[in-house]
Amino acid sequence: MELEVVFLEDPACSWCWAFQPVETTFLFEWGEQLRWRMVMAGLRDHPVPDTSLIVRHWQTAADVSGMPFEPEIWQSHTLQSTFVACRAVKAVAVRSEEAARHLLRRIREAFYVEQKKIDDLEVIFELAEELGLSSADIIEQLSNGRADALFDSDREDGASYGFGFPTIVIRRPTMEDPKVLQGSVPYRELLDGLYAMGVNHKSRKRFRGTDSDWRRLLELQPRITMAELQMVTNMKPGPIENRLKALGTVREGPFYCLPLEVRQEQVLIPEELTF
Repeated sequence: MELEVVFLEDPACSWCWAFQPVETTFLFEWGEQLRWRMVMAGLRDHPVPDTSLIVRHWQTAADVSGMPFEPEIWQSHTLQSTFVACRAVKAVAVRSEEAARHLLRRIREAFYVEQKKIDDLEVIFELAEELGLSSADIIEQLSNGRADALFDSDREDGASYGFGFPTIVIRRPTMEDPKVLQGSVPYRELLDGLYAMGVNHKSRKRFRGTDSDWRRLLELQPRITMAELQMVTNMKPGPIENRLKALGTVREGPFYCLPLEVRQEQVLIPEELTF
């Protein structure tokens, strides 16, 4: 097996959301060349005892990353468990890892920005339907045990690295010691880790500003923040907004988006994989 890059994450980890500009840049530059996997290692299966501490973490993460956070949700709802969202992501991953990635992203947007209760399966079903995914399919995978089996495997994988989120593991089966990066590390540190594990720096697909680059970026992240756009493109906000306007994107709060019908077409699971 070739080199694998594993992201140990949780939908409700604030530093995982803060890490999105780095993760999006990685996926743009390396996602087509390297084998990568997002592991739902599970943050907690019980309510947090001190929500004020979580709010402070969110504020720090927002300041550091530039990603949007709306901590007011903690005044109206205490998240009971992150496992509900983890299992839903794995339910979609049974048939499509890429569709699962899109659902994970949509769950995060709903939680951090739209103040939605992501420990409520009905809310997650609504988010999935927005993406063109079938809530009936998710229920099937949750009921037949496949989602739990994948989540248990992810939890086991995460436990071997201490359950810190995010944690990035770069590994090869032929090498005894993987490269492990813990926390919301800068992109330069992730690049150094890849190169240390033998990845050829010439394989890096940098953003060049071509029409195909813009299309690929918006297909990768159909609802994208300015913090992510700046990191991927290395451009200033003004020129970015002008280019996005020419591409026909719309604004939804802090997100620059393709029209909804286009986003749904990008996420749909191939027909031959449906039940």
